[in-house]
Amino acid sequence: MARRGKLTQEDLDFYKSNNIGQALIEVARDYQKSALDAYAKVGHGKLQASHQSLLLHLGLEGARMTDLAERAGVSKQTMGQIIDEVEALGYVERTPAPYDRRAKIIKFTDKGIDLIKIGTIIGENIQQRYAQYIGPKMVTLLHKILVELRSNIHKHSS
Repeated sequence: MARRGKLTQEDLDFYKSNNIGQALIEVARDYQKSALDAYAKVGHGKLQASHQSLLLHLGLEGARMTDLAERAGVSKQTMGQIIDEVEALGYVERTPAPYDRRAKIIKFTDKGIDLIKIGTIIGENIQQRYAQYIGPKMVTLLHKILVELRSNIHKHSS
């Protein structure tokens, strides 16, 4: 690909077809859309893509908003807005922190725990669909590679 001079469509097409970013983004979009569509089919149609930054980073023990924002890589203001939206849907609640009454812990409600249970089934179904496309061994290998890459990204960014 020409780094200097005129960029041709051929150059751009070559870059797009040989760059993992394009493929990662497209697969992530498919996964996210598939998950949201599946949630909608079982009565959770008000979930939005932005809500995943909370739901994916909240454990059963709960967490402070600042910790959730850090894990998700978003500002405290953004996470606060997402928490407000997800709380309005009934999936999470704010409870006083045992160590500081002023601090709040975000926890799943019973409805939120049910949502996460459904989410595990939805995730399995999406992976099974991907296994139909590329085979179960390739899906397992893809998962291992992505976990390794994620681990190294975290290790080198801290």
